Amino acid sequence: MKNDLKKLNMLGLAMRAREIISGDELVEKAVKNNRVRLVLCASDASEKTLERYRSLSERKDIPLNTEFTKYELSQAIGKNRSIIGLTNQGMTKKFLSYDVESEESYD
Repeated sequence: MKNDLKKLNMLGLAMRAREIISGDELVEKAVKNNRVRLVLCASDASEKTLERYRSLSERKDIPLNTEFTKYELSQAIGKNRSIIGLTNQGMTKKFLSYDVESEESYD
């Protein structure tokens, strides 16, 4: 299974486990309160939104992922969203490990 599909499936699982915060205002508030471990921002979100979450993630030292479109993120969690916050540390670690797996397969 491709790593992109694994990541999207992981988001669906996290949604069912209630380990996701979605929506612009809710994610921003959760990031500021240190409840989010990973921020996913749609690659086709507005430049203003992308820049705001880039700077917010850097300030709070939270990984930011922008590889998926709004459609892909929405399909993964079953809600029309362009910003998602993953709150579970274990799921975040697994999500980020898929990037490492793909890099190792190219070596």
